[in-house]
Amino acid sequence: MNQEVKMQVAAFKEKRGSSASKEGASDPNYENITLTFRNRDQPKGSRSPPKTQDSEMSQKLLDLKTELQNVSILVQQCQEEQKLGCTEVLKHVKETKGHVDQMKSSVQKWNEILQKLSADMKNIQHAVQKISNELKPPKQQPTPSE
Repeated sequence: MNQEVKMQVAAFKEKRGSSASKEGASDPNYENITLTFRNRDQPKGSRSPPKTQDSEMSQKLLDLKTELQNVSILVQQCQEEQKLGCTEVLKHVKETKGHVDQMKSSVQKWNEILQKLSADMKNIQHAVQKISNELKPPKQQPTPSE
């Protein structure tokens, strides 16, 4: 690197100098130095990246693509598991609703039975009272004194 800089300085001096600079233009070393110097002055964005960087970037992109595919597969699996879980939950909800409906029906039947028993008990109480009243000896009325 140091030697290249020295050659560039020498070439620059030759170029600034007299007509000797024209002689240096035909020198192959001078041309190489000039080309090296010109390449350094190009904006960095205009140069194409070296092939190693291209292959490195390609590999990184392939790795990223693989990672994205893996994530996509995991998301699909998660969605399938969630769907299966939801199906199971819905199944249990329907079963539970069926049990609740059965209990509700049973409670309604027992309420009807209890209402009927309550009415029957009232009828029995009235009948017992009536029988009790009939079995009581009549009150003796005081006889009129003579």
